[in-house]
Amino acid sequence: MTPELKSALRMLRCVRARRSEDSADILATAEWREAIAEVLDELAVHLLFPEDRAQAAREAAEAREQASRLRLLPPRDRSSRGS
Repeated sequence: MTPELKSALRMLRCVRARRSEDSADILATAEWREAIAEVLDELAVHLLFPEDRAQAAREAAEAREQASRLRLLPPRDRSSRGS
């Protein structure tokens, strides 16, 4: 494992651990999903196999899409969202 890959995996674990326990905080969740997407993009650069790079890129796109959908929720839905 290259040092760059090891660092990218460490960063992914770090960002995943920062997930807010308050699932009702939609904007915080959206920001967290954006951060996950950024880390997945960085990870994809260092993955060895094309299918792994493609999967990381897909997951990054999905995280960004989810973040966008969360930001589009009306304010009252943001505060009353269940887990």
